[in-house]
Amino acid sequence: MKKIEFYPGINLDKAYQELQDNAPCYGEFNEKTLYSTDSLDEVFVKVTGKSKVEHDEYIRKIHEEYDRKEAEFKAKIPQLTEDYRKRARGIIPEEHLKYWDEIVPIRLNDLYHGMELDCWLAFIEILNDTSKKELERFERCRSLFSKQGHSGMSAGLVFSGLKRFHPLGEMLVSYINDSIKA
Repeated sequence: MKKIEFYPGINLDKAYQELQDNAPCYGEFNEKTLYSTDSLDEVFVKVTGKSKVEHDEYIRKIHEEYDRKEAEFKAKIPQLTEDYRKRARGIIPEEHLKYWDEIVPIRLNDLYHGMELDCWLAFIEILNDTSKKELERFERCRSLFSKQGHSGMSAGLVFSGLKRFHPLGEMLVSYINDSIKA
């Protein structure tokens, strides 16, 4: 029996169809051996532990739950916008508040649901604490940044905002980047 290769990213329905189109054959899918003699349900049970119908229902529920949570969050955006605008007073430098007020609803509507807004406020609050030496403030920010678990995309977003919203932002970003490379 010949072995076929499934291309990366193929789903189980397409993998099953590939098996049927190349029968008799077998292939490896997520470390499970699938045969052209397997039924569609057998393929699904081998890989997911669920029949095709059970798996489709499981996925439907996941999507439904995601959509519900997204709708709930979207309904909160007007209040969250107001809250973030108020919180920024006394933290974000005065000359940047107009821009802050403009971007808050945009950031809340993005993939990260405004996660970077909290990050910026936390970092800038630390940077504003002039009772501490600059290096101590940078080190506190670096430590906080490393605990936040940013992806490359979210780190870039946070860095961009730090540079925009605080006079020490550029230096802080360099400090954090240098510590990552070290």
